Amino acid sequence: MANAETQGAGSYSDAAERGDLPLLPTERLWGFWEFTYANSALAIATWAFLIGGAVGLFVGPREGIAAIVIGNIIGVVLAALPTCVPAGKYGVEQFTMLRSQFGANGSRLVYFLAVVFLTMGWLAVLGMMFGRSIDGLTSLISGSEAAPLGSKVTVAAIGAILLTWFVVAKGPTSIKFFNMVISPALVLLMGWMMYLIFSQHSFDELLAMNALAPPFEDKALNFIIAVEVNLAAGISWWPYVGNLGRLTKNERTAFWPNIVGIFGAAAMGEVVGLLGSVALGNSDPTIWMAQVGGLTVGVIALGFVAFANVTSMANILYTSVVGLRQIGTGAIRAIRWEVLLLMFCVVPLILVIFYPTMYDGFFIFLVWTAALYAALAGIGIADYFLLRRQTLDLHALHGNQLKGPYRYVAGFNPIAITALVVGAVVYIAVFNPQTLESAPVFKYLTASLPSCLAAGFVHYVLTRIFAKGEGWGDYPRR
Repeated sequence: MANAETQGAGSYSDAAERGDLPLLPTERLWGFWEFTYANSALAIATWAFLIGGAVGLFVGPREGIAAIVIGNIIGVVLAALPTCVPAGKYGVEQFTMLRSQFGANGSRLVYFLAVVFLTMGWLAVLGMMFGRSIDGLTSLISGSEAAPLGSKVTVAAIGAILLTWFVVAKGPTSIKFFNMVISPALVLLMGWMMYLIFSQHSFDELLAMNALAPPFEDKALNFIIAVEVNLAAGISWWPYVGNLGRLTKNERTAFWPNIVGIFGAAAMGEVVGLLGSVALGNSDPTIWMAQVGGLTVGVIALGFVAFANVTSMANILYTSVVGLRQIGTGAIRAIRWEVLLLMFCVVPLILVIFYPTMYDGFFIFLVWTAALYAALAGIGIADYFLLRRQTLDLHALHGNQLKGPYRYVAGFNPIAITALVVGAVVYIAVFNPQTLESAPVFKYLTASLPSCLAAGFVHYVLTRIFAKGEGWGDYPRR
């Protein structure tokens, strides 16, 4: 960083924009409403319909709306506290900041676990949603039966991923154009779908409806699973919101718009998905949208949802590969942009071809990610707020990682990694997303909260005991 300070203002600004250096206060232009609009536009995505439909499998609308609100608000808070607050204070890139907790190589490991695998999974799911939307649209027009696992869906899903690659390869300008058009239109679509649902059923009738396929006779257990699905949805913003928060003017502006924007926008979409699924009897939005308003409405809605998926896919692909170049080695940064993007798309392409049933059980994939993010949130909160007392060494974060105070053991902090493993193990012990088996405590605490608390506790205690001496994080003495 010292070298950067001797360069011109333009050079510093360019490096700060790429994430190589912190953003200066004068370079952070987002106030409360600017950030609220930005993360609202990000959260208004087609996956909200999917998550709302998944909630409808476990509980009816009365309990489902409560689960959406409770789960999302807790999840968003856990995601935003350890990421947006330090980003808003220091303007530091999220995974650069993570060097203070995990070390330089440890932050790379977390990036691959938290961003690469999540993005690849979502690219596959949204690609298959695109394919099913196209299949439903053509079936409506031709009057034939939809085939959710047919070859038409697979071909269209492959086409969606390749179209996303093409859009992102053109750079952020094309993505910005899609965002400006699609995000407001999705709000209109949600309102339209809500109007059509209420034109057929009163609010009281909707609230009295039952879940589509509750797995257990215990209603409390079904409800807490629905809460956990939404906790997973809220906390899955962990990899992304920090690098949005660094564009804001201060910590408060970095934190509170997440509650208004991401929580509010995502919850709205999920409620539409929930009501549509129980009212039409199917959790798949590509099916109930074809039924709710007849031929014309169905064709318009499915056609729009299909291409809205490309916007969501482009956003997450772009941010993930930008981050990959930021934390990657020189060999990764040497790969041409469009080639690196295509390499990133290989796994999603394999998933849509050989594992299309992932779409119907996508909430299992979503909840599995919470085992990682809940632990990361606990570690981040314990490290930044309790151990460091909201103080970071920016020179150390951006300087030579082989000699600085965050070097730990070969660039890995074994304490944080141990805490991460403990948090994930606690999560799975409390709730197994694959089988839906759970410990008795799950009904009262969910799985994300015990995982978060366990990881934070282990990180705090082990750091206090063992993180001493040069190169071990430079934690302040009590």
